[in-house]
Amino acid sequence: MASAAVEYRSVSKIYGDFVAVHNLDLPIRHREFLVLLGPSGCGKSTILKLLAGIEDPTSGEIFVNGNLVNYLLPRDRNVAMVFQNYALYPHMTVAENIAYPLKARRWATRNRTNVGDKVLQAAKLVEISDQLGKRPEALSGGQRQRVALARALVRDPEVFAMDEPLSNLDAQLRDSMRQQLIALHRRVGKATIYVTHDQHEAMTMADRVVVLKDGIIQQVGTPFEVYNEPINTFVAGFVGHPKMNFVPGISLGGKSVRVGKLDLQSNCRTGPEGKPLMVGLRPTDAKFEASLNCIRGTVAASEFTGADTIVTLSTGLPEDLRFRLIDASSCHPGQAAAFSYAAEHVHIFDQNGNRT
Repeated sequence: MASAAVEYRSVSKIYGDFVAVHNLDLPIRHREFLVLLGPSGCGKSTILKLLAGIEDPTSGEIFVNGNLVNYLLPRDRNVAMVFQNYALYPHMTVAENIAYPLKARRWATRNRTNVGDKVLQAAKLVEISDQLGKRPEALSGGQRQRVALARALVRDPEVFAMDEPLSNLDAQLRDSMRQQLIALHRRVGKATIYVTHDQHEAMTMADRVVVLKDGIIQQVGTPFEVYNEPINTFVAGFVGHPKMNFVPGISLGGKSVRVGKLDLQSNCRTGPEGKPLMVGLRPTDAKFEASLNCIRGTVAASEFTGADTIVTLSTGLPEDLRFRLIDASSCHPGQAAAFSYAAEHVHIFDQNGNRT
């Protein structure tokens, strides 16, 4: 069986009493776009730094193309990093910035291809070949990020490691750059590990998503799996906007659960009758309709966002529920409303927060 492009084996990183990464086991496939997703402090950037050699693991092994890299210098790992702040040299032109990794490694003395040709090739890939004579101060934020990408590309690395590269861009440019990054990844065909706290980036870009909390992997899966089959309440609440509603329930046995005075059907087994559970209901899965088993309440707030409306419903449960609707023209504060859920959209978690 072919080796993974990157593999972490039982990798941990500890700073004093703080465990940044705990016993990480993670293979990254060749040509895969893998996204590390989680809140600040979950260990995602540390995982990249360990791969690139910026940090050393406290324990465990890291392999690139089957080769152990723990004891290699960063320049010898053939991993190219792209940072959030671009890290361009202000006194150098775009061409000089892109060429710097080659010159630092004395690439020209070991290869027949001209450095200038390599720079032009990388610049064309990210569509900045007409900017090579300029300095970074003359470029827009998007152009600077493309220079950083070209500088990574010019090395022809085995792996790309990207640490929130789009977070400094405005929303419109971020959308454009996200599409261009995916197109670039498909052309280049190298494994890419991408760090973000933005779930929208993760869901739209990833082949697989790794959700992290406190340095521990919570779930690995496709965007569809992570969204529709969250393994625990942390993943369910972190992925999705608005976040999933959580309400306490009691098992009725089989696949039925009671929430307040309402009985709901689920595709998940609820365990023995009387067992306390946590029920998860995604705001996007609700149907705005009255039925025999529907959630009834009073509209507390209605937030029009353009494409849809977020409705907050007071139901007498410990917390208000939120629903995201395409057409909520009849949902106004103070009015009565009812929402129903199909069984496949009723998520069941045990008292420890794990999916049943």
